[in-house]
Amino acid sequence: MSIKGKAAVVGIGETPTDRLGGKPGEPRKSTAEYLAWAARLAIEDAGLTKKDFDGQGLAAIYTTNHSQPFWPEEVAAILGISPGVSLAGGNGGASSVSLLGHAAAAISSGLCDLVLVIAAAAPFSEHGGHRGAHGDTRDFEMPFGVMGPNCKISFVMSRYMHESGMTDDHFGKVAVTGRYHASLNPNAYLRKPITLEDYKKSRMISDPIRLFDCVMPANGGKAYIMASAERAKTMRKPPVFLLGWGECNNASFGPRYRANPLITGITDAGKRAFAMSGVAHKDIRCLNLYDDYIAVVMIQIEDLGFCGRNDKAFFEKTDFTFKGDLPIQTSGGMINCGQPSTTGGMLHVIETVRQIRGEGGERQVPNIKFGISTGVGAVNYGKNFGCTAAAILGSES
Repeated sequence: MSIKGKAAVVGIGETPTDRLGGKPGEPRKSTAEYLAWAARLAIEDAGLTKKDFDGQGLAAIYTTNHSQPFWPEEVAAILGISPGVSLAGGNGGASSVSLLGHAAAAISSGLCDLVLVIAAAAPFSEHGGHRGAHGDTRDFEMPFGVMGPNCKISFVMSRYMHESGMTDDHFGKVAVTGRYHASLNPNAYLRKPITLEDYKKSRMISDPIRLFDCVMPANGGKAYIMASAERAKTMRKPPVFLLGWGECNNASFGPRYRANPLITGITDAGKRAFAMSGVAHKDIRCLNLYDDYIAVVMIQIEDLGFCGRNDKAFFEKTDFTFKGDLPIQTSGGMINCGQPSTTGGMLHVIETVRQIRGEGGERQVPNIKFGISTGVGAVNYGKNFGCTAAAILGSES
């Protein structure tokens, strides 16, 4: 039994991102306010009302600084709805893409015919309960100076550069492309174009990672609404169907005690998504890939099979802009639009929907029918990401 074409995205909502609340006297909003704002935008976009979601589906994504174990119920209370099906996204940055499949499965099974998928975070104005570092981080990383994702990804990037021969020119090309797209996106936070030289001069964060390699924390909320294929065809906006989907968690390529950190679970998740969809690589006209770091974008392009491993020539010759050979990060990505904790990954779903609807504005990809979005979460030490998901979306069911 396949979920191909059984459900479609029919509404999207994205609040502006900001970094307010870190300084005394600054205006600020709470996570609850961003949630309500994003839900209202998505519901209006779909031409629905809040009452339409009573007895339907609600999928709420946990944020990294929120320890509330009953988060989906709390979100329902914040929004004032009574869902008949509750789902929780606990896969970090992979949650938004992961929940595309989970929501479609709930719809396909007949449990509901609408699901509101929502996330929000306000790390600059709220500081939720901290659960503390888990055992392996506490015992085997922090004592040796590995302080968070920047350090871990710097090891991955160093090895990637060593094995592939990639240089600042290759990483910089991807960074410059993302900022170019952000300059055309009114919802992006960082919109000033940068040059390759700007990239190379940006300050070092954790060698070889530079400032322009890194995602930017922010406040904000995002939401999308899925409907059954039948209901989707009656909605206000053109439906964008989920055609292929795959998820892979705790992947290990090679022996588990010495896994290859340059291959992520997107390899398997992507294969499953392509197999389900029946769509060929050549037909994909838009890649919106989870981008906590530039190197992670490049590794995912390889994982998805758009080029070979360590294929320097591909990254040198390919035009990644919205008018080019293989458009990527057409919103500017989280690196330029901001990452409100685990909410950030939803940007890639929303942008792919926009592009397929033809709502990309100045950055609209021409002749697009199919796009792919990915999500990754949990930066494990010594191997690839812990949570990964990939989805192929299209204008046809």
